[in-house]
Amino acid sequence: MKVLVAVADAERDRPLLDMAAALARDGEVILASVIEVTGDAALTSAQPEARARRRLLDTLAADMGATHARSLVTVARVGWDAIRDACATERPDLLLVSWNRPGWDILGTTIEEILRDPPADVAVVKGTPGRAKRILVPVRGGRYAQLAARLGTDLARAHDGAVTLLHVTERGRRRATLYELLGDLAYDERAERLVTRAGDPPKIIIEEIAAHDAIVFGATGREGAEDPLGPVGHQILDAARNAVIVRTRAPIASSVFVERSRLPEDRAERSRVLGELVDKWFVENTFTSSEFADLRRLVDAKERQNVRISVGLPTLNEEATIRKVIRAIRSRLMERVPLVDEIVVIDSRSEDRTRELAAEEGVPVFIHDEILPETGTYRGKGEALWKSLHVMTGDIVTWIDTDVSTPHPKFVYGIVGALLMRPDLQFVKAFYQRPLRLGDDLQASGGGRVTELAARPILNLFFPELSGIVQPLSGEQGGRRALLEQLPFFSGYGVETGLLIDTLQRAGLGGIGQVDMKQRIHRNQSLYALSMMSFEVLQVALKRVGEAHGAALLEEANFTMKLIAPAGGGRLHLEMRDIIDIERPPIASIAAYQTRRLGEVDTPAR
Repeated sequence: MKVLVAVADAERDRPLLDMAAALARDGEVILASVIEVTGDAALTSAQPEARARRRLLDTLAADMGATHARSLVTVARVGWDAIRDACATERPDLLLVSWNRPGWDILGTTIEEILRDPPADVAVVKGTPGRAKRILVPVRGGRYAQLAARLGTDLARAHDGAVTLLHVTERGRRRATLYELLGDLAYDERAERLVTRAGDPPKIIIEEIAAHDAIVFGATGREGAEDPLGPVGHQILDAARNAVIVRTRAPIASSVFVERSRLPEDRAERSRVLGELVDKWFVENTFTSSEFADLRRLVDAKERQNVRISVGLPTLNEEATIRKVIRAIRSRLMERVPLVDEIVVIDSRSEDRTRELAAEEGVPVFIHDEILPETGTYRGKGEALWKSLHVMTGDIVTWIDTDVSTPHPKFVYGIVGALLMRPDLQFVKAFYQRPLRLGDDLQASGGGRVTELAARPILNLFFPELSGIVQPLSGEQGGRRALLEQLPFFSGYGVETGLLIDTLQRAGLGGIGQVDMKQRIHRNQSLYALSMMSFEVLQVALKRVGEAHGAALLEEANFTMKLIAPAGGGRLHLEMRDIIDIERPPIASIAAYQTRRLGEVDTPAR
């Protein structure tokens, strides 16, 4: 069973965790907590609290022992709206909510409203029924009876307890048997007593409560009633120390698949709505690598999900750093813990000893223009990434830049951790401070110049949903093969921009995450090289802008860049370069890839 726990107060709601552990068994528990931001405060103001809340919930999840549990921290103006959204996304079998007095606020709503229109089958929990051994389940029939009986027997099974199934009828009326009301549930081995009595239901139920540790019952109010508990429900709750009130979600109407809401036409209102959307995403889907530093927890999640994890290392003349990068990943993430299944080097015809050094480290080395030769070859980083999907075997694929002078396994486990602990994420980017190395000096900032001067401005202009991505061009990134194999790849430095825009179109903003790696020191490029990189980034972004508006913006564009270079003696000259980012099709459309995915294995080129 998949159980979502609405955690309003971590200390007060601890009994919900016992209940969730008892019910989930081999399933999954999601500890969902909402940070409510009221007034004019920006949703991003909740980010520090979101990180602290995730740490707290992760600790609670770890304390649940063998139960598979994970945290989900969201931000909203009204807390219950976020819980509804979580139920729509996660599709739990059961939602657990702590009891609160009628009319009292809980996450911006009330118990009555929750029971009147639940976003999933719901159990409202009073006291500590999660540890009960003698459980009473009064049965009237109807769709709530099945849910109440199932939860009652599951609770009893978790603690070697027993269930009493009680059916109260009016005197003189035919008594339906419990077998008729519950079917196979009445035969459950934990149903030790099956009792049918005639008389006043509240009186008989309250008499039986005295001999039991907890009661599980369906909300007794009429459908659509102002008070879904009903008078009988209130009497039961007053008498019971530990109780669970259940209500099933109404059957889903055929109109559940509705057209996505359009953004407002008014520019100011559209800007406000987009701002809220991005702020909410930023708080909920921005992590720090330290949140995933418990490697054993990640390995457990990997084994439960039965996935393979690949790390691809694109290289071009990286002899100074390639050994350190391979060793940093292998020693921590393969030898100490089995998180990563393979490291693969994809080289772009390095002219130094990069391939030789990598081979000495015992990792497979491929030359990208020798992979899928029937598809031709192009120069560029994106070409290497596209072809790497053919030779790597992981269900989760990550790519790590190899020009890093201070490699750390967090560049891998930060990205992999987000994908393992958040199944809704499809693609994850790293971000970090990028000190700028100038000769022997290290400036505190100055890296990411193409990002700040080209990539982020054009994304803000035309793809504002991506405006919260801190470093859209970072080389540390990863995703699920199921997504990546369906995306086109641009051959050059526009690949990261293309992947982000195309992931937004296919998986939505909620499918993208980012992880703060704190600091990364790498070899910086000259402004001359960065100018060409910007040229490619702008090409890709404008191509996607044109496609979105049904216009071929790049058909008449100039793909020759005139670079201004010193000619000596204080003179300048213009150097012409043809710079075109070729768009590769989704690799899943390539016949050789399809064959390999069905079982054929290539031999690495050394």
